[in-house]
Amino acid sequence: FRSEKLQTKLRQLELSRQNGPSGLSTGRSLGSSSPLGESQARAPPVIGSKVLTQRQLRDCIEEIYASKSKYDIKCAETHLPRETMEQHMYTHLNQKYGLKHIILEWATAIIQGIKKFSAEDNDVAVFGKILRNEIDEESRFVQRQLKETVHELLRVYVKGKMPLKSDEEINNIVKKKTTGTLLEEEWIDIVKYMYNNEDAVSVIMRIRDILKQKAQPRRRQAVRRGAPTDDKPPQIGYAEFLRTLLDFQLEGHERFLSRFVRVFKMHDTDRNGIVNEHEFRLILKTVDPSKSEEEV
Repeated sequence: FRSEKLQTKLRQLELSRQNGPSGLSTGRSLGSSSPLGESQARAPPVIGSKVLTQRQLRDCIEEIYASKSKYDIKCAETHLPRETMEQHMYTHLNQKYGLKHIILEWATAIIQGIKKFSAEDNDVAVFGKILRNEIDEESRFVQRQLKETVHELLRVYVKGKMPLKSDEEINNIVKKKTTGTLLEEEWIDIVKYMYNNEDAVSVIMRIRDILKQKAQPRRRQAVRRGAPTDDKPPQIGYAEFLRTLLDFQLEGHERFLSRFVRVFKMHDTDRNGIVNEHEFRLILKTVDPSKSEEEV
């Protein structure tokens, strides 16, 4: 995403909002007057100067998701096509800010934030891939379900180990673990319950590699000091454990979709995440050449 592409998106947005879905709030038109005053409108900030923290970026993503869900309902009620997530990001920013340079500033900041935080934040990575039409929008619900499942499995595990404790005590123990670390037996039990044997082995090996890399510097320091090394099974932070499972899930989903994404992009020549009827027919024929024209 370069500034030229963002400018193109803004021009497309300006045209599409003029003929937006009936009953949808489109906010102020691009370039309309602003309560900030004319002097600020005449002297826009340098594009790219806004920098979002990870927390601010996550808040922006949640806002866009919430706005998109409401917009999709409106489109369903008015029998109009949905927007892609990329299109709706600009719709949302237009409704919220209205001025071209502010929209461009925020869009640039969001895109730069995605590049910066995707490697360490699975939620950001998922949003970026949805934005680029690399995975389906519903993927975010799968990731959310995974988080809830892991939390519930941890609670079941703790309850099984401490059957005489009250629910309040169990909840406090689980809360402490979800903000701290997990013992090896705890995270292995969760992994084995969630995955088949092959996938469970892959995840366990991945986590052990992470723990090994973290332990190496400590071992080297202990050797230099002449201190005994700690041979106890290392613990993994709950947040890191969860991120490892989310990344594994996302990678598997990408592999599953890879052929379809490749075919879709082959026919989505303008790379906007949308195909017309003719392009859709070509996609169907590419995916299943045995289909006749009548079946298509």
